[in-house]
Amino acid sequence: MQLVDIDKNTYRSHLNVVIVCAVAVFSALGVGISAALVYWFGAAQGQNFYLNLLGVCAGGAIAAWCLHRLKSTGYFYEVAYVWDLKQELNLINRKLTVLKKAVEAQDPDAMLVMLYNLQGSKQLWQLDDNLLNLQELELELIQLEHKIRSCGLTLDANLYHRGILDKF
Repeated sequence: MQLVDIDKNTYRSHLNVVIVCAVAVFSALGVGISAALVYWFGAAQGQNFYLNLLGVCAGGAIAAWCLHRLKSTGYFYEVAYVWDLKQELNLINRKLTVLKKAVEAQDPDAMLVMLYNLQGSKQLWQLDDNLLNLQELELELIQLEHKIRSCGLTLDANLYHRGILDKF
């Protein structure tokens, strides 16, 4: 996955619309399906917990299916990009301890993965207005770039792919 510059305002507005619509669809489907199941199959004494649970689960599944189908549309581009970036960074963060040791051992692949991780995290934090620790992240990025140059390497974060991460 390559890092792509996206417009923060477009991302935020599309994300807000997606969240509101997803919650509305999930709520309406969950309540509607639950009510229909209770109406058709419910007990008179009100022992309908499992029917309500089934209705909410069905509503959640339908809403998730709709989001998955709409993920590839143009309107969802920014939201889907950030969604995928978060998943990729999560995979990297699971191997962070091993990667940091490999960076100390001057492994070029580990440096490339860490460069991607830091640049992707910086972009993500800026898009989500998570500016609290941004200075620490930028310092870590500068230190990594210095280490890359001192090893005589020229790395581009856009050369990263998941196959490189699988080595660790």
